[in-house]
Amino acid sequence: MFSNFLRNTPLGLLMSGHITEYLLMILYLLPAFVIALSFHEAAHAWMANKMGDPTARNLGRLTLDPTKHIDLVGIIAFLIIGFGWAKPVPTNPRNYYNYKKANILVALAGVTTNLILSFVFYFIWFLVVYVFGVTSQIISTILFYIVMMNIVLCVFNLIPIPPLDGHHLIKGFIARKSPQFYMYYMRYGQFLLLILVFTRLLSSVLFYVTNGILDLYSMFFGLFL
Repeated sequence: MFSNFLRNTPLGLLMSGHITEYLLMILYLLPAFVIALSFHEAAHAWMANKMGDPTARNLGRLTLDPTKHIDLVGIIAFLIIGFGWAKPVPTNPRNYYNYKKANILVALAGVTTNLILSFVFYFIWFLVVYVFGVTSQIISTILFYIVMMNIVLCVFNLIPIPPLDGHHLIKGFIARKSPQFYMYYMRYGQFLLLILVFTRLLSSVLFYVTNGILDLYSMFFGLFL
């Protein structure tokens, strides 16, 4: 299972001697990765501040500066296996004006921003390719990868497993229904997530959902051709 996963990663390209393909993959993916994660984390910080918690703002996280959000280990992991992460935005829920409302809105801020970004960059890609007729494959591919990265990050973070954003949407319900299960859910969810990351099930779901959203964008913008 792991060997199949590794074969399709940047490290897999390096191990098989495809240096040029590795560099091209990083060229295409790295801008998308940095943009998607920076906007995602900044959106969390912005919404938390709006809901009464200035923790992230006071720590300099209310910014689109990627150096404030990118985690060193996360970026190294991305360069090796194509899967990485940013530094989570710190929050203090005790500062929220309304805990239940803020908890959901802060969680949704990141994924909503990524979905909006994917639409905006698809529009930019559409203008570049179909309106201005730019033929540069590098520019076109980088823009399209930004679209896909934002869709994938949006869908992935909606999975209701901690520490992903989606778990904030249901953790209150789980805690009320079964406090004991909630304890296990919070403690071991990350291990379940790791198992999913290394299986084809998750990649298949992300593939079909991402393609579905891209098809919707294509149909919408196709109306203007």
